[in-house]
Amino acid sequence: MIYGKIKGIEKEISKLIIGNDYFNKYSKASRVWDLYYENGGNTFDNSIYYRDGLTEKFLGRWIKSKNNKKKIVVISKVGSIDTKPSEVCELLKISLERMMLDSVDILILHHDNKEVPIGEFIDAFNELIRLKIINSFGISNTTIQRFQESITWSKKNNKINFSIMNNNLSLAKMIKPLWHDSISSNDKDYLEFLEKNKISHFSWSSQARGFFFEDNLIKKIFRRKFKNYLRECFSSIENLERKKRSKELANKYKCTCNDIALSWVLNQRFPSYAIIGPKNTNQLMYSLNSIYIKLKFNEIEWLNLNKN
Repeated sequence: MIYGKIKGIEKEISKLIIGNDYFNKYSKASRVWDLYYENGGNTFDNSIYYRDGLTEKFLGRWIKSKNNKKKIVVISKVGSIDTKPSEVCELLKISLERMMLDSVDILILHHDNKEVPIGEFIDAFNELIRLKIINSFGISNTTIQRFQESITWSKKNNKINFSIMNNNLSLAKMIKPLWHDSISSNDKDYLEFLEKNKISHFSWSSQARGFFFEDNLIKKIFRRKFKNYLRECFSSIENLERKKRSKELANKYKCTCNDIALSWVLNQRFPSYAIIGPKNTNQLMYSLNSIYIKLKFNEIEWLNLNKN
């Protein structure tokens, strides 16, 4: 496994983060988590909204069985587009109870209520740090302007700011949003902003929902999983060219297109992490191979069509 560091958290954080929004049975979840943990993975991405809290309960049960809370990094996500800062603590307490934990390492604002000044959310998260319920915090699906406002406000008011941006980031650019407020960071301005400010980025849909799976698997993926709206999200002439280029590099590195696409996410010029969502151990092993590929920056630029 490869790891990074987030301000406020003593433990290293695995660059491949396991996303827990798919599991509907504990037996399936525990098999994937066991294999992930055995391979050095230690970071678990959860939300109060995933499976109406079922996966949080599964994770709490798994942590208790392994007695490994001190060795892993737990991410919790709370908040809808109309959540008020005063409600964040109570929402987090629901997740903590489900996971049988007293605190989490990272709390992320899952959906941003843009009607609320960003400073009010920062105050709420700083209070949770003071209470030692969280160690660090981030924000999902946010704009550059909104994040810059948080930087400015935090400096002016001597507050801890968001340590993490949690947008989509994949080699295949998101053409159509997966849902109404989803935002991709695969944009020249976003990438330059992240690099300039050295912001840690946790990417959801880092594999573009299977867009880079090999051709012998893609028909099955499209038939069973890749619904029409997903094709609309990622299918474009530019993304097909990115896939073509990923095949060329896959031949060079003797790996898969998906390995190249995930490596593209992991090897940016800012601290970049990829959330993966395997539904079984085979899918997990397919994603884990990417950590062995170290792309050069000119290859990263070439893949993203910034160079001929």
